[in-house]
Amino acid sequence: MNKPDINIKIIIEMISENPGRLFGLLYPYILVLGTGIGIYYLGQINNVARQVVPPLLPDTTVVNDLSIVEAKSVPPIDIIKLSVPTPELIAKGKTLFSASCSTCHGEEGTGTGPGSVGLNPAPRNFTVSENWKNGSTLTGIYQSLEEGIAGSGMISYNFMLPEERIALAHYIRSTFVSDAKANTNDELLAMDQLYSLSKGTEIAAQIPVKSAVELITKKESEVQNRIEKSIEQIKSNSTDTGSKLFLDVTSDPVKALSSLNNSLNWKNSEENFIKTVIANVNQNGFKTSVAGLNKSEWNTLFNFLSRTL
Repeated sequence: MNKPDINIKIIIEMISENPGRLFGLLYPYILVLGTGIGIYYLGQINNVARQVVPPLLPDTTVVNDLSIVEAKSVPPIDIIKLSVPTPELIAKGKTLFSASCSTCHGEEGTGTGPGSVGLNPAPRNFTVSENWKNGSTLTGIYQSLEEGIAGSGMISYNFMLPEERIALAHYIRSTFVSDAKANTNDELLAMDQLYSLSKGTEIAAQIPVKSAVELITKKESEVQNRIEKSIEQIKSNSTDTGSKLFLDVTSDPVKALSSLNNSLNWKNSEENFIKTVIANVNQNGFKTSVAGLNKSEWNTLFNFLSRTL
């Protein structure tokens, strides 16, 4: 046995007799290793502490504004009568399908039109009988056309008249759907009640919110400019009886004209004018002293403001 082997044997015997001495033997190495790791960490502190995740993720939410919808009257329909497909209804449905649906669903109804690329979920393949969201019955397809399908590229086609949607549903069912299930009268009547088909309705016009804000802002700006011009004319003609009286009984002439401009019902009669001014006096730009005007002064003020606004 050589000398190194003897030393190792002695060390093993020492550890066997006193295991705590193992820590004493390894301590210098642990100390050197820990010091090395610490020095390396301090050398890389800028990289370790650098924030690589942006504090806020970019907002990728897409908010779609309202579309333009023209005001129109929706005529009442007889759903029981229209539930029977006729050559005329199917021909109308085919025209509508080619114009509005084939881009995504394809002329063959298989959901492979040029607009289907990248859509997830893919457009409905009408030739497949399974997994229809609202069913392939007339009422099911009508519901999809009326409401659209959330979470898909299928928008609402409520801009079409009810008879057009029914014609479209008839064309899809008669052309692409095999063994299309018919609705019961109760189901048709339920749809009639749900969408007020037999009553008809009036659809109000709709414009994008952005356009509405622009119109309101423009209107308010026009009103403000008109009031400011009126005030300039009143002040430049302060010797006029009406101008002088108006300036005497108002604490804020601009506010007084603005409050009167908000509701022009006061122009209908002098009595309405007096009630309007008194009802909100001190809040509408008029002084409380306006209540002390005599009948002649009220008449002068009423005629003057009627001409001014």
